[in-house]
Amino acid sequence: MMTKISTTDQKVNTKKFENNFEAIFGKDKPVVRGSFIQTEDGIVPRGTANFTPRYEGSAAVLKPHEAFRSPIDGKMIESRKQLAEHNKRHGVTNSADYSGGYIERKAHERNRKGQEYLEQTRRSDIHEAISKFT
Repeated sequence: MMTKISTTDQKVNTKKFENNFEAIFGKDKPVVRGSFIQTEDGIVPRGTANFTPRYEGSAAVLKPHEAFRSPIDGKMIESRKQLAEHNKRHGVTNSADYSGGYIERKAHERNRKGQEYLEQTRRSDIHEAISKFT
């Protein structure tokens, strides 16, 4: 039978946490607080880790979803599930889904393709004009 652990028991600044820490790790090891990252070398303090993160297939802790009114259809989006359904229904995505620099790269790509199209149409227009008047 599993013992249910309350959220109060899990809080770091409680005596019960200190006692459980000692029961698991022993009295010789002091309680270590902070933010840690698991790497191939084990668990290391954040900031000292020298690694490339692998996000695909990794577990993640997400911040709570804040409800908002859709600018597309005016409905309230109150959960991630509703947001995913809304995005699929309307064929849209969230700007937060894209890494930094994505929008700039896409803008540069559009400008380059537009410039290529403009050059091609200018050539064909000039060619057409020359053949029309000769």
